[in-house]
Amino acid sequence: MIFPTNRSRTQFMTMGLTLMALLGGCDRSTTDRDIVWITPQDAIRMSSTPVGTFGAGTAPKTLWLDPRMPDQFAKEHLPKATNIPFPEISKSHEATCKDFDLFIVYDSDYDDVMAKAASKRLLELGYKDVVTIRGGIKAWQRDGLEVDQGNTNAIPPK
Repeated sequence: MIFPTNRSRTQFMTMGLTLMALLGGCDRSTTDRDIVWITPQDAIRMSSTPVGTFGAGTAPKTLWLDPRMPDQFAKEHLPKATNIPFPEISKSHEATCKDFDLFIVYDSDYDDVMAKAASKRLLELGYKDVVTIRGGIKAWQRDGLEVDQGNTNAIPPK
């Protein structure tokens, strides 16, 4: 293609780069820096504090997300937690996560590998209020809080 002027060439390149940015801009990459870490006490406070102007609203509808495998979830998990194994999050998030305002993610301990991965996946999927309990169940128990057992609130793999 022959361009009569440098200006035409610049305009063509600008349009091409803009188109590439728009088409490629659908993916959102995340890093560990995007994760918001909280304590178990902060998680409880956040899930029960009314939102809205001057706190006049209601408490946020909170999903306590356990991304571990179902057998780990059955052994012990936080009260009110829902088990969505990490590999299932992308496949089932529209059915399991869409009605929630706040997402509290946790793992077993201070390693937090699954919690980090799940939090980043939720952020990549477009969810905004995602926080992660540093230390997971160990931190929860260290603070003297109870855990539950069994497979209640487990999302079966598809």
